[in-house]
Amino acid sequence: MITAQTKRICGALLEALGHGPLPAKLLSRFRGAANLSTPRGLVTLLSPGRCLQPHAVRLNHAFDYGLLEPGVLTLGPEGVSMDGAAVISFSGAESIDLLLPPGPMPQPLAAWAIQRFLASAPDEGLSRMALGRSDGVYAALLSPRLKTLRRAARAGDITAAAVAAGRMAGCGPGLTPSSDDLLCGYLALLPSEEPWGEMASAIAASAAQNTNIISAALLLSAGDGYFSEDVLALMACLRTGTEGQALTRALLRVACFGSSSGYDFLTGVYFGVLDACAIGGICIDLPEST
Repeated sequence: MITAQTKRICGALLEALGHGPLPAKLLSRFRGAANLSTPRGLVTLLSPGRCLQPHAVRLNHAFDYGLLEPGVLTLGPEGVSMDGAAVISFSGAESIDLLLPPGPMPQPLAAWAIQRFLASAPDEGLSRMALGRSDGVYAALLSPRLKTLRRAARAGDITAAAVAAGRMAGCGPGLTPSSDDLLCGYLALLPSEEPWGEMASAIAASAAQNTNIISAALLLSAGDGYFSEDVLALMACLRTGTEGQALTRALLRVACFGSSSGYDFLTGVYFGVLDACAIGGICIDLPEST
């Protein structure tokens, strides 16, 4: 009864499934993706052409996720079964490590490049905050809270950073609220050494308590250092000082996710670059509102 094959699978997900099959429930479905709720958290099924995300699989071809709705689902290392019959196979899928490895501080010029890129972002979302603007309902609300988070992060104050992140979470429209996308981008830039390694987990855990289940899953993954393939490629560019068209392509790949989610994520990356450099003793003088 197998109707779909998996091309790529998150390595952390495959390892977790090695502990035994899990009951699953279809939480939500869209044209190009579906989310399964399991006792170990959210698992995402992605159609071809989508970047692999943490705790997700990408299929070889388009699949009607509505077929999963009426049945009893089980998720295991071999794939997804419905009413005891396999419907999505993981056999032969390429396992991809989506853990962001420790690396050098981003190049300071990256902040300039990201800010220039965000200048052409759509008006919806939070990208205007990187341009020194706090107009708009959500930007006005979040600007002082982001300032508190950034101050705590620079000081290495885990508790204050977690509280600030919790106050930011769940703000904005969309399946993943804009503030959560920004926080995920910011987490990608926190230094891996302590106290910032522990801080990333604390920020994610605090924010996850105050948003929806889909956004919470992405936050928790980011807090553990797991990001989508396009984000990992962008981070490699930022760390090596890649410029020009190669950097622009990497930024575009992230930006095209959702209506504004990608740009909101990049806004968090922008502020993360500023603060990572400040923690490393480099002050970048750019106009900003927070």
